[in-house]
Amino acid sequence: MKYKSRASLVCAVVFALALQGCVTSTQQKITQISRADGPPRVLLMPVDVTLGHLTAAGLFEPQAEWTAAGEKYVHEAVRKFLQTRDVVLVNYKPPQLADTKHTHEQIVKLHRVVGTSIRVFQFPTPFQLPTKKTGFDWSLGPEAARLGKEFDADYALFIFVKDSYATAGRAAAIVFAAILGVGVQGGTQVGHSSLVDLRNGDIAWFNVLGRGSGDLRKEKPATETVKLLMDNFPK
Repeated sequence: MKYKSRASLVCAVVFALALQGCVTSTQQKITQISRADGPPRVLLMPVDVTLGHLTAAGLFEPQAEWTAAGEKYVHEAVRKFLQTRDVVLVNYKPPQLADTKHTHEQIVKLHRVVGTSIRVFQFPTPFQLPTKKTGFDWSLGPEAARLGKEFDADYALFIFVKDSYATAGRAAAIVFAAILGVGVQGGTQVGHSSLVDLRNGDIAWFNVLGRGSGDLRKEKPATETVKLLMDNFPK
């Protein structure tokens, strides 16, 4: 348990360092997407969104009602964004087979994990790996490539966002710490979006978002967040 707690603390520190001064930043292999026989087909995967309280102690407590609202607004905003591009939007439909559905859910979770690794080790921070200073080479693996055949799609778009809101106790802690000259983080909005090439599972475009503002509980600010998440999306 102590090891897990320490690992979580390290991740939190890494995130804080990686996001300093960051709103959005993009890494990509391509600037255009295409299909030989017409507009490229982009599969919109289920959005991976979690909203919650940030307690006085700095713990994140998920809130189901907020999360449901955030999922709805983010999904709709992304769908509308893709409709403005020269692509065919393929809406994801959960498969009937339990095993296949489980595989799809694991791919979404894998995107969260791989995206976190990209945030930490790809971008120019003290934690950037030497091998990642030139080029961009990340993948979700061959399992993700299966989606191309199942949905007749060329690319899959994955979205991850975690949005936290300071409780009254956390706000008081921030004020008290400021009086002592110590900085304490309030609520944050962090996330990433990925366009995955479904021929091989490789991530062709990746955009990271990190800021101390934003609100996914309401439609208008959620749409503004999606606009940032889709910054520099390939044409």
